[in-house]
Amino acid sequence: MYLQRVLERLPRNRAVRQSVLPILLIPAFAISCPLPESAERETAYLHSVHDGDSLRLADERRIRLVGINAPELARDGEPAQPLAKAARDELRALIEPGDKLQLVYDRERKDHYGRTLAHVYTATGISLEAQLLRRGLAFHIAVPPNLMLAACLSEHERQARQAGHGLWSHPQWKPRSASTLSTDDTGFQRVIGTVKDVAHNRDLWLELDGPLVLRVSGADLDHFGPRPAADWLGRRVEVRGWVVDRSDSGAARRGFKPLLMPLRSPYAIETLPRQKSSD
Repeated sequence: MYLQRVLERLPRNRAVRQSVLPILLIPAFAISCPLPESAERETAYLHSVHDGDSLRLADERRIRLVGINAPELARDGEPAQPLAKAARDELRALIEPGDKLQLVYDRERKDHYGRTLAHVYTATGISLEAQLLRRGLAFHIAVPPNLMLAACLSEHERQARQAGHGLWSHPQWKPRSASTLSTDDTGFQRVIGTVKDVAHNRDLWLELDGPLVLRVSGADLDHFGPRPAADWLGRRVEVRGWVVDRSDSGAARRGFKPLLMPLRSPYAIETLPRQKSSD
């Protein structure tokens, strides 16, 4: 039934169907994350799927799935991001209006938009977040203090990335070079760059080549372990997160970099192998 629902929503284009079909053959019942015994849970019923990472319940609550970021649908005059409709349709194939859901709460209950934050499972125990990650239709985003399932969700993403599913083989979702960024490149980004300077006061600051600086707040530093700040210097890294334009801020006027990406957890940064120097 699940596979039939997905196939009905796919475009008739043969190439698209052939590229998506291997992802669909991953058994849905195998995609989940075990829950701690102490996890707080609630039964709810689905009204509708809004997009790849948010739902509306029958009681009108808006739910934001914890631990993932799916591509954005078209809005405010901007076109849909690649695979945004595929992520939404993946959820619509898995759950239908009226379906019974299990909400599992992490440390925080609300986001800054007033939506309820929850890990969401189907009545048969499938994790919606794990489903999307394993199929390459969302990125794993770990934001403290909501890290209850971070290790498990990261593993589902790793397997999708290794297999080249979805986002991981789409040309428009390849990481950007830090040196090519401009103030037009705000919002969620994957970026590769070299750490050119490091500063450590209350926060940890990693300046990349180009206009971007990474900030780990003092409140989040403990999540990054005991690694010395200077150890980042000269390293190539891949980072993911939301880029903010601060070119009109006092910091930029004092000569600091105009683009800022906060890093909330070590899941947002990966150290890459050092490039071999050519003789």
